[in-house]
Amino acid sequence: MEDIIAAIGMAPQPQREYLQQLFKHIPISSRSCHVIKMKADTKFVSANEPCNTIWILIEGQVRATEEQISGDVYVFTEFQAPELFGEMEGLSGITYYKVTLVTSTDCTFITLSMDNYLNWIRHDAEALFLRVRAIMSHVLVESKNDRAYLFLDGIDRLVLYMTNYYQEHAKDKLCIIQTKRQQIAEQTGFSVKTVNRSIKKLLDDGLISKKEGKIVISERQYETLLELMDNKLSK
Repeated sequence: MEDIIAAIGMAPQPQREYLQQLFKHIPISSRSCHVIKMKADTKFVSANEPCNTIWILIEGQVRATEEQISGDVYVFTEFQAPELFGEMEGLSGITYYKVTLVTSTDCTFITLSMDNYLNWIRHDAEALFLRVRAIMSHVLVESKNDRAYLFLDGIDRLVLYMTNYYQEHAKDKLCIIQTKRQQIAEQTGFSVKTVNRSIKKLLDDGLISKKEGKIVISERQYETLLELMDNKLSK
């Protein structure tokens, strides 16, 4: 057992600053937590399991998945640290996890019991406001993306995926996509064959580049992709 305030001190910036602000008024009685490190591609929450723990992602990236009747796995969203899992279920009064969660990268979590989380958040208006704002922002973005996906073909979904990836991961006006083709297929809802065909088309058109087997997106290419997507979604 560790103290959550001390555990948050392990998080890198800017995650640490946000979490320190969020948890600064948590009572001593609710501070008991565990710090857990996980390797990439580890499932740590399964849909329909009892939801009795809040998982606080302080470093890394997580994907939410759903297995179809066919056995195919669909990734419908990804999360960057900092993020809280189990929170929406707890606040909604749902007693089981709604989705399956898998680490996309090596991750570090703080786990807090659901009872401790709910006891704290009921009495901390500032923390509740921060989390409601974060939840609503995420829901609105997801709703917009869900509506857009209904009208997008393979290449368009791939362009949307790449513009979002650039926004989250670009450094020095350059982005190298580290995701495997299978994961891209899961996240776009198309087969690996369709993803490969769409990537080839974007390469041939000069909208993306390739270096040492990795997809590379420059700032100029990102701006062109973004313009294409804006034009597509505005029709």
